[in-house]
Amino acid sequence: MKSKVQKVTKNLSPKQMEKVFSQVAAYFNVLSEPARLRIMYSVCGGEKSVSEVVEMCGSSQANVSRHLLAMYKAGILLRRKEGVTVYYSIADNATVEMCQSVCAKIAEGIH
Repeated sequence: MKSKVQKVTKNLSPKQMEKVFSQVAAYFNVLSEPARLRIMYSVCGGEKSVSEVVEMCGSSQANVSRHLLAMYKAGILLRRKEGVTVYYSIADNATVEMCQSVCAKIAEGIH
């Protein structure tokens, strides 16, 4: 059985594959910051307001807001505004599954 990536990329040219690799690297770059992984961890349980994320992450609002915006622009998070409150949620469960899988692998090695 072919993997999902093999099915999706089988008709792409080498030039198109280079574009895919570049965009994947940029996506991982967004997730390479520990503060952003803490934000993912806090939001993966459900939609949270910025103040809830700030409280869960233990960082300043300015710092959390900067990271939330970067993750939103990268398509990792969704954003909605209700009055003056902004809420964030996961845009794609595949990212959560990937992060959880890698975190579990690393955590196993810590024990």
